[in-house]
Formats: sequence, structure tokens, C-alpha cells
Amino acid sequence: MSKIFARSFRVRFSELDATGCVSPASHLRYLVETAYDWGDALGLGARDSQRMGIFWLIRETQFHLLHPLRHNDRFDFTIWMVNWQRVRGTRCFELTQSDGQVAARGSQHIVCMDSATLRPTSPPQAVIENFRIENPRVFLIERFPKIERQPGSFTFQRQVEWGDLDPLEHINNANYVTLAEEAATRQRADRGWSPAKLAESNLIVATRSIHIQYLSPAVWGETLTISTHPHSTHATGGTCYVRMSRPDGSLVCECLLGWALLDRATEQPHPLPEGFC
Repeated sequence: MSKIFARSFRVRFSELDATGCVSPASHLRYLVETAYDWGDALGLGARDSQRMGIFWLIRETQFHLLHPLRHNDRFDFTIWMVNWQRVRGTRCFELTQSDGQVAARGSQHIVCMDSATLRPTSPPQAVIENFRIENPRVFLIERFPKIERQPGSFTFQRQVEWGDLDPLEHINNANYVTLAEEAATRQRADRGWSPAKLAESNLIVATRSIHIQYLSPAVWGETLTISTHPHSTHATGGTCYVRMSRPDGSLVCECLLGWALLDRATEQPHPLPEGFC
């Protein structure tokens, strides 16, 4: 079995968002599915990990969405290890359509955890060696920047619901991206650019990149304070910062969403209207 692992997908209608393309959260779900199949192939699948008394935490993910995926598109998701150091490692991945066009690529930092102590631990080195490759292809990996919350940030509260949770009983990693997009959508609506207003103007906002840092797991019943503000802007888009925290101020998650304003008909970049951000 190759240490560079690939599996094929067909885009289902339920994986699309309001833009008519695969949602950013669905891209992360493809990543999780591929990673678990990769683990099964090389000795660190879900059952193997459970038997060893370990589980995996995702600490940081960078995803660049280069070309939209639509209903019934077929693509290969390829994943490989870049490095592993004692309790943590980095993996890179790429989505390639049947015509060879790269739809997305990125990287992810993960940590191995002891199921009993909930502390970082080293997985069996003999198993980790199954994943090591010489001179792996590496995409640019940036650490999440330090960003201070700005006065006047758009803020709302959201209680963690049962449908947000994964089998570890904390918010599913992909669902944080959905919450971040919701925050950005509410902030735009607060400035007069609701989804309905965008539709009337024949415009749509498309997420182009995701950089998310998971800091502590949120569980059912917790109330999260979610705030967002523009981080950078340019002629046809920008980046917004989203922060999720508990009432005591402790951080749960931080996210940078890169976005572009598009003409709905042509899907070409559109200049930002005055006061859009």
C-alpha cells in the first residue's frame, strides 16, 4: 500500500451550500474521511487507535479552495505525511478533478492523545514509520497569526447543540467552519448586505481559503461568544477574523476566512460596493 494515499469521491447534492458549490465544511469532511481510510490502510485507523488507547486531535488546518466543485463532480483526495515529531505531526493534502485540475489543497497539524489521561502521547513508532516518506511534497505551512479582538467587532452568542457534536462528544471540526461562515454572513447583513440583498444585486460571497486553529473542545450546552471583524480587504474580497470563546474569555477556536465577491451569473470577481466591509 502506497504511503501517499488517495481515495475517490463523487459530490453529492447535500454537500453543496447556497453558492451551488461544495461547502467549505464539506471539504473538511472529505479530509476526515480520507484520513481515516488512510489510517485503516496503514495501521492507524479508528479501530486500531481505539485498541491502542489513543485518539487524534486536529490543532490547525489550512485549506485553499482553488476551483469550485459542483454536484456530481468526481475527484481524488490525496493525503500524505510531511513530518512527525514525538506526539504531533503535519499532513498535506490535495483534491484533483478527473481532468487533472487541482480543486483544493492544504495542510493540517494533528496531535496524538492518550484516551485515559487525555494528555498528548507518542503513538507506536513502528506504526508511524508506515507513514513516513522521503522528501515529501510540502505546501506553505503558516502558523496562525496572533490577532487581537477589535473594538466594535460584530458579536453574538450561540449554544452548542446536539447536532454540532461528533463521536468524541465535542463540536465537530467542520462545524466550526460553518459557525465562522455564519458569523461573517451576520456581520455583512448587519451592514446592509444580507443574503437576500446580495441575491437582488446578483452578487454572491464565496469562501476562498480557511485557516482555523482549534484551541479547546466545546461540548453540549456550552454558550459560545462568537465575534468577527475584517482582517484585510482588497478590491474584490478580503479576509475576516472569527473568534469563538466561552463566557470566561477562554478561547475555543480562531478562524481566518478568505472570501471573494462574485457576479452570480459570470462567477467573476466583482468590485466591493462602498460600505460593504
